[in-house]
Amino acid sequence: MKLFKYIIILCTFGPVLISCTNLDEEVFSQITAINYYQNSENIYAALTSNYAQAHRTGWEDARYFLQEVTADQLMIPTRGKHGYNGGEYVRLHEHKWTIQENFVYNAWVAPFKGISLCNNVIADFEKLDFTKFKLTDATKQEYIAEMRALRAWYYMFLIDFFRHVPIVTSTDEVKGQSSPQEVFSFIESELQAVIPLLPKNATSSRLDQAGAASILVRLYLNAEKWIGSSKYEECARVAQEIIDGKYGSYSIDPDYRGPFRAGINGYKSPENIFEFAHKKNYLEASWMYNMWMHYQDRYSLDNDWQGWNGGNLAPSRDLQGNLYTDKLGMPFEKFPNEDIRKKPFRVTSADGDYEGFFLMGQQYMFDYDKGYGYTDEIITGTEEYNGKPLIYVDQVGRFSEGEAGLAKGSHVIYGEENTGYRLIKFPWLPQSKDLFQMNSIPEIRLAEIYYSLAECKYRAGDKSGAARLLDAVRKRYFSAADWPRFSYEQNLSKLTDDEFVDELGREFLGERHRRIDLVRWNRFSEGSWWDKQPDATNQDIFPIPYRALNANPLLEQTTPGF
Repeated sequence: MKLFKYIIILCTFGPVLISCTNLDEEVFSQITAINYYQNSENIYAALTSNYAQAHRTGWEDARYFLQEVTADQLMIPTRGKHGYNGGEYVRLHEHKWTIQENFVYNAWVAPFKGISLCNNVIADFEKLDFTKFKLTDATKQEYIAEMRALRAWYYMFLIDFFRHVPIVTSTDEVKGQSSPQEVFSFIESELQAVIPLLPKNATSSRLDQAGAASILVRLYLNAEKWIGSSKYEECARVAQEIIDGKYGSYSIDPDYRGPFRAGINGYKSPENIFEFAHKKNYLEASWMYNMWMHYQDRYSLDNDWQGWNGGNLAPSRDLQGNLYTDKLGMPFEKFPNEDIRKKPFRVTSADGDYEGFFLMGQQYMFDYDKGYGYTDEIITGTEEYNGKPLIYVDQVGRFSEGEAGLAKGSHVIYGEENTGYRLIKFPWLPQSKDLFQMNSIPEIRLAEIYYSLAECKYRAGDKSGAARLLDAVRKRYFSAADWPRFSYEQNLSKLTDDEFVDELGREFLGERHRRIDLVRWNRFSEGSWWDKQPDATNQDIFPIPYRALNANPLLEQTTPGF
């Protein structure tokens, strides 16, 4: 690394070392790597700062949209005069994206930005004598291993979205694409190499042995789609090792809210293998709140933020209130009524206890006298329902326009301000109690490893073994009296391909899993849900963005149909 300025430039402008042909850069700082690192705190800061970019890559904007809004559970409707944005959300929903799509380009840029940051830090650390800062060589190797694991995590986005991408491991490379097999092998070899060098049970927001091994599980689980060769046996082996504690001690949280309320009042969920910790005014999940919450939700949830009212759950019911009949979609109604997650969200104590995963129906004012719950005061709308009760409905239609509006039908462009139930799985707790924006976002949960192993067993014909693993997680969602009816082990015939896909949707709703799961089960391009019909051509892979092709002459379009 020539100058520490690269970190500033890459954070601001993206992967210039990957996509550009002109590498001359304006010097914003003459602080070299040598004189930047003056103490161990500087080293630690360089290491951990990359996780802020990782959080943005995983849980903001394009990467989240491409995994969720293109699938059957979440949507961003046009709400009258709001939300059309040149039709970009409609194109995601209808699988009609182009090579000039901003979201597709940003899905290319953000991971490469993170990769560039990792490459910079790795190059710096390799040249530094850690003993001068009272750090051991073992710590040096651990930190470098951590950045290599994080770099592999970034590459998972790229192989998933685009397949053919450049493999770049230094700070001064401009390269063409490698094949999916080459990218897969690079990720695999990097993870296998670094796992023994990483600690077990690291602190929040840090990759450790189990975190890196979990990325390897994801890699193997999707290998059949990514490289045309199944790796389910390898996936099962590593998943079992994680469950057995080879890479650290983790367990399924008995509290269904536990993984998502980690960080609240110091709570640490034993289920979270890798999470992004948040703190108000430090690192906030602001995009996650703003994108999905209505402007008026601040009054029911107790905060001073004004959400964008962007997205919601895809509808379960048609304009007449009847359930849709597609195999996919209907995310809310795929939860049985006995499932304790299927409740209206409500804070139940002044300490931030709560229940339910959904904002639904009539919205009421937060009860400031008690410090939790709601009063009887009705919250009203500001657009179609200005001055009228704000009632979230599990439907999409222009109900405010009467028969003329309903005659338009139910489609992504015919939403209103109250369209759709709101997912609040990541709880937004009272700001007056200093709990707002204090919860972590789990990137990898042990539940994912259980479900991955279950899928491997199911595909291998061991349905009872798969049922046992799924039940080990699912049991927390039902009362003891209801459980015998919902246990897969006790009702093995219920566990079919369609049911497995539904169960993946219930467990990982809103966790950036859905598209990749549908692709793996041949449901993404082939499936239909609500107003989305099967695609005329395969849309499982996104096109190499036009701006990336234009910036780097070594790249070529490798996605069929584009």
